[in-house]
Amino acid sequence: MTDQQAAPRGRRKPRSDTRRNHRRLLQAVGELAREAPDQLTMQAVASRAEIGPATAYRYYSSVDDVLAAYVLSVVEQLRDFSLASSAQGRPLFDALVDKWVDLLAEHGPALVQLRSRRGYLERLHDGNEIIVALRDAWSEPVRGLLDDVGLPDGMLEHALFLSNMIFDPREIQDLLRETGLSRREVIARLTEAYCGALRGWVRAG
Repeated sequence: MTDQQAAPRGRRKPRSDTRRNHRRLLQAVGELAREAPDQLTMQAVASRAEIGPATAYRYYSSVDDVLAAYVLSVVEQLRDFSLASSAQGRPLFDALVDKWVDLLAEHGPALVQLRSRRGYLERLHDGNEIIVALRDAWSEPVRGLLDDVGLPDGMLEHALFLSNMIFDPREIQDLLRETGLSRREVIARLTEAYCGALRGWVRAG
């Protein structure tokens, strides 16, 4: 093998290391969020990932940055599910809510760690990666729901704003933990509350 042939292999190795370290850091932050959320620090995440703190800081400048990357990876799963689904209308919306609750069962403790002082619409208009991915996940299901219940498609952005409020991970987990409601009952009540909020929004306008 010539030096020219060997060179690309040498350049690929750091990329492989980078992917592995990213994966370890994301896995670590998810585990710590479930097991010890009050101890979430970059040092703790790096230790769980078996990566030196200095190396961890080369990838993420803070624990919030690692959390944001983790949350984005979860939201992208929801988006990919939505885009790949063959369902339409209310069945698509119901399937997405069901998938969202499934994801929260596994990843919810990490998702609730990341909070922003800025609202949904401001972050959406600024192109925040997580909020844009959420929009892409919910847009078609919400549009189909609006059509099914006879509400105008022109209110889509406001409908997405309301979905972000009603299907908030923190509140869903609170209902599941602190009430006697089953998973199915929580989904049914939140969905009906959402439909009522959509109708109320239109009536008020």
